[in-house]
Amino acid sequence: MAVFAATDYKVTINTTDLSDRLQSVELTLESDDLETTAFGSGFRTRVGGLRTGTVTLTFFQDFAAGEVDATLQPLFNTIATVVIVPTTATVGTGNPSYTANCLVNQYQPFASSVGDIATLSVTWPTTGTVTRSPT
Repeated sequence: MAVFAATDYKVTINTTDLSDRLQSVELTLESDDLETTAFGSGFRTRVGGLRTGTVTLTFFQDFAAGEVDATLQPLFNTIATVVIVPTTATVGTGNPSYTANCLVNQYQPFASSVGDIATLSVTWPTTGTVTRSPT
C-alpha cells in the first residue's frame, strides 16, 4: 500500500464493526525512556523500557441496536478487543491489522452542543501486547 487517503479504515470492537460510525481513529504506541549514561560519556545513552499504548476513537453517536451506544455502554469497566485495519481490503502485507486489548475506562454517551452532530470521543489504554498482523 502506498500513500493513501484515510477513507476506508475498518475498526471493530469485540468483533462489532463500527467503522461507519467513526470520524477518527488513533493508535499510539510508546515505550519508557530509560537513561543508561555512565561517567565519561559525552552524550546521554538510552534504552527502551516498558511499552504502552492508547487507542483514541471519535464516533458519531448512534443509539440504535447494535450501534455505538449499544456496543460501548456494556463494555464500561471491562477489557475489549479493538482491531484497526487501514482499509476494508483483506489483511496482508500492505494492509496490516493492529489488535489491542483495551481497558474501557471511560464512556461519555452525551458530548454535544445544541445544533451539533452528536459525537463522542474515547481514549482507552491498552493492556498487554499490541499485535500487528502480518508481522
